Amino acid sequence: MNFSPDSLIFGSLLLCSILLLAFIVLTKTHIKRIRENEQHKFTLQKIHHDQLIKNSIDIQEHERKRIAADIHDDLIGKLRHLQFMSTNETITNELTKCITTARNISHDLSPPLINDTNLEELLAYFLAPIENYYNISLHCSCVTDTHIATKIKLAVFRIFQEVITNIEKHAKANNIAILLKCNKRYIALVVTDDGKGLPEEHKTGLGLKNIALRASGLNAMYKFKNNTPKGTKFTLLCKLK
Repeated sequence: MNFSPDSLIFGSLLLCSILLLAFIVLTKTHIKRIRENEQHKFTLQKIHHDQLIKNSIDIQEHERKRIAADIHDDLIGKLRHLQFMSTNETITNELTKCITTARNISHDLSPPLINDTNLEELLAYFLAPIENYYNISLHCSCVTDTHIATKIKLAVFRIFQEVITNIEKHAKANNIAILLKCNKRYIALVVTDDGKGLPEEHKTGLGLKNIALRASGLNAMYKFKNNTPKGTKFTLLCKLK
């Protein structure tokens, strides 16, 4: 059988086209498989990362509860015994102050009745001991029928504790303003002060690492920025749905 030159050229072009098409299909399939593997690896890494965060937070809370129980059951009990045995009024008064301080520390470590306490009450309770040292304004706007899971409530409270503690330690502020807003969709927390701002050396401190850890566990966004005209502004946004 004789083939014309045009037939041979056409056949060659057709064969090349088929081979090229096959190569493109195989390449796309290979790339798709690589992407799927990378996505699977990323998903596994995220699950592992999230589990590490959860375990770290659970360990922290377990230790807080243990220490709080030791303070409440052991230390306060011994202080009360000494208070009962004392006949010196000055010593008795000092022991009363120590008992109050120990109880406050115990409650800060593990807030009592947190299941039945709303977020606004938790913030107000934590602020009460420092109200004599700062001008504090607390404004809350929360939908009354909003149910916030205990773990979320506790995580937001822990973040709030760290922010206020940083202000006490480093800001040298006179005024602290807190805005809390929550509904069925999100929790927003804003804390501003008129201090000297967050020192550079504390931006990688343990307190800020704890904030980052808690925020990551909530899948929440947060940031610190300079306030106007001075001080620091902290913002936290946690989506509930």
